[in-house]
Amino acid sequence: MDRRGFRKAASCFIVLAFGFFPGLVRAAKPAPYNIILLTPDQLRADFLHTYGFPYPDSPNIDQLASEGTVFLHAYSAGSWTTPSFGTILTGLFPTVHGMTLPPYQSCGPYITRPLTNGQLPPVPSDLLLSSYKPILPELLKSGGMITAADNANCWSIWDIASRGWDTFKFFPGYQLPVKGQPGASSFYLTAPETTDWADNWLRAHKDSRFFLWVHYMEPHTPYNAPPEYDRFKTPDDYPDLTVSDRGSTPGLYPMAMLGNARAIRRLQQLYAAKILYMDHYVGELLDTVRSLGLKQDTIVILVSDHGQLLFSHPEDFNTDDHRSLYDADQHVPLIFWGAGIEAGRRVGALAGQCDLVPTILSLEGLPLPKLTDGESLVPVLTGKEDQVNEYVYGEETAQTPQYSIRDERYKLIETMRTGAIQCFDLAVDPGEQANICARIPRKAAELETALDAHIAEMVEQARSFPDWEHNQALAVLEQRDTPQLAELAPRLMEVGDNGAGFQLGGRSLWRLESNGKFWDGTVEGPLASPGPWNAPSPHSEFWAPPGDGSAWARWRFDTPMTGDYEITIRWKRLRGASQQLATNANFLVRYKGGTRSFAVDLNNPPKQRKWLPLGEFRDPVSVTLTNRADGPIVAGRVRFQRLGE
Repeated sequence: MDRRGFRKAASCFIVLAFGFFPGLVRAAKPAPYNIILLTPDQLRADFLHTYGFPYPDSPNIDQLASEGTVFLHAYSAGSWTTPSFGTILTGLFPTVHGMTLPPYQSCGPYITRPLTNGQLPPVPSDLLLSSYKPILPELLKSGGMITAADNANCWSIWDIASRGWDTFKFFPGYQLPVKGQPGASSFYLTAPETTDWADNWLRAHKDSRFFLWVHYMEPHTPYNAPPEYDRFKTPDDYPDLTVSDRGSTPGLYPMAMLGNARAIRRLQQLYAAKILYMDHYVGELLDTVRSLGLKQDTIVILVSDHGQLLFSHPEDFNTDDHRSLYDADQHVPLIFWGAGIEAGRRVGALAGQCDLVPTILSLEGLPLPKLTDGESLVPVLTGKEDQVNEYVYGEETAQTPQYSIRDERYKLIETMRTGAIQCFDLAVDPGEQANICARIPRKAAELETALDAHIAEMVEQARSFPDWEHNQALAVLEQRDTPQLAELAPRLMEVGDNGAGFQLGGRSLWRLESNGKFWDGTVEGPLASPGPWNAPSPHSEFWAPPGDGSAWARWRFDTPMTGDYEITIRWKRLRGASQQLATNANFLVRYKGGTRSFAVDLNNPPKQRKWLPLGEFRDPVSVTLTNRADGPIVAGRVRFQRLGE
């Protein structure tokens, strides 16, 4: 049953549908196809050559596309890995499947070490995907298929690693040494091991009916492809810089934060280089499929979990990360190749990640589970239909809770805490730079009404499961404090001037101090002057002159901070400053119960390892600093410490 039929029948089938998992799928005839699901991580569609990117960074994926069918308008359900893969594997929207938040322990050895050893990590059971929600390998096993997963990203699998897989192999993306790539420069270069394992598995199971999921951690940050793949730089580009574990390069990152076009272009080139690196191993895997004679009875599906901002929306998400619902994050590749798939076809049908489960089950001749939110794309693949989705939806329930809806031309994004609405005409503004809600009031109202109905339907669906109170995404949407959110809440964290948790607004007003020198982001500044390369250090400080509040910095965290927290701040003096800093720097703390502001004298920064307390807060959301002050302000670090831990 699809999501549109759910409203009519929900009250009738809940007990039957979810009482026992084996009753979800009826016996089915043998299926004709093997399925290989390829999922390169953090791969923007518009950065693939086959989707129009000018650099030839994806020759093997280009060949896959030329021999298969390309969906030009496919979009992620979430903005990052866990909610997106939850949808890819369940066919449910993120708010319905509920897996939208990371554990506070993050994705370190606590989780990866057990997975590497073939064990489940010690994550509390009520934080795992509900057992009432079947995932794709479970559904395919019921049809007689052998299932295997080959993965390197624990965000995509820690909650479903034990479900439905005959074989499960995990490669720890930042713990494997890579020859010639010392330290942090070896992060997430697991494609050789991933491909070798998948090749061997295919040779051993080539005579079986199988479902194989191969997840490439590449081209995820850091942008650290081996030098031979860094082919897209020009003499005008900045020299190479060493890779740091902040997911970027220490000199390029702060310059890109200030909008320097050369720095942003260089980061894009390094991202393209890592795509080229990943593409090489995709080619090796496809060569194995061809050499084993599997193409005649195998379908390969390539899709990504999300894209990457790469500084494309500086005023509200001034990072190269992925925590938004802009198409830089949401537009993902979707390519079908193999048995029965028409070659050289490029279709304009709207597609979402929730469509993959019904599509694969339809290809296999298997019935759908009792509840799925997607539509089968088989009618589009066979040319019987031009469109199966009127709308496609997206969700971000972590840092800035948002929901989006799009039709064939227009898109609307709603920010839940503020009620702010953005509308875009994607036909003329694919970069989503101009909010045109006021110019299209009728269309905006139509999309907003449809989105409201969609959210209400998701809440109804989510609450239909017996264990709905454990649904993290639903708790965030309804702004409820639950034991599950308290379990996820961070205990102690520091947010500095990098990563998705830090944002600069009014970036043209900000400056950079590095080693006592100042720079405003222009090419002509002292940090980009001719002569020896003088890159900003990793410990550069952002600062802004006094003004009307147009310059602001914001610190926050992915997971809701549930409970009581002490918030403290730390900053440094500007060594090259000739004027006194602000004596009344305006810090604003937003928390569930309201806001509180503080005037801080920045001329007496805490000594090293000392922090200035702002106070204690229940369920804090963010800290914001503005330049509505009597002197320059400095964006330092903010620490959130859960009390009683």
